[in-house]
Amino acid sequence: MKGLAIVVIVALSIGVLIEATAIGGAWWLHRQGRIDDEIRWLEAFQPVMKWDRALDGQIDRLFQERVRRELDADRLDRAVHDLRLARARTRSRGLKPDADLTSLGIETFTRAADRMEARGRLDLASDWDDSLFVFAVRARQPHHRFAAVAAFVEGLDLRVRAGDPCGALDRVLWARRGLGGEIPGFQPSAI
Repeated sequence: MKGLAIVVIVALSIGVLIEATAIGGAWWLHRQGRIDDEIRWLEAFQPVMKWDRALDGQIDRLFQERVRRELDADRLDRAVHDLRLARARTRSRGLKPDADLTSLGIETFTRAADRMEARGRLDLASDWDDSLFVFAVRARQPHHRFAAVAAFVEGLDLRVRAGDPCGALDRVLWARRGLGGEIPGFQPSAI
């Protein structure tokens, strides 16, 4: 019995040491502003810290923080890249993007579309609006779905303004095919 107690105490001590090392290292990296290194650090501990259910959530928050950091620095190309990584991570676990990630995606794609529109690249701006539509049309929150449909309608308008009304009609057909029917919240009289 004494041997079993020693084994349990040693196992618990090792677990506490691993947990302290993971948290301490992540804290130090975060204070240094090294989010990419912090993500890699915590991902390295995932295989040995199966008991810590909060680790996945912390890594998800870091992915989102990385997107936010790039948006705040007005580096849209990096924000889009980091958003795609965050989305791929979520999808790899069989989950849908949460409300925070969806909001970041909407902001990222909207800012990219606005930037292209300001540069007179209406075709590219409409493509970014289409990306927003695909990203958020099946979101859990109704206001996110509404933003997706609003971006879709804006993309149609941009295509028409760019001199491609047939392209706008094609996008409606494309969206209906992709959704298997009607576009939620889209009024056919809008076109």
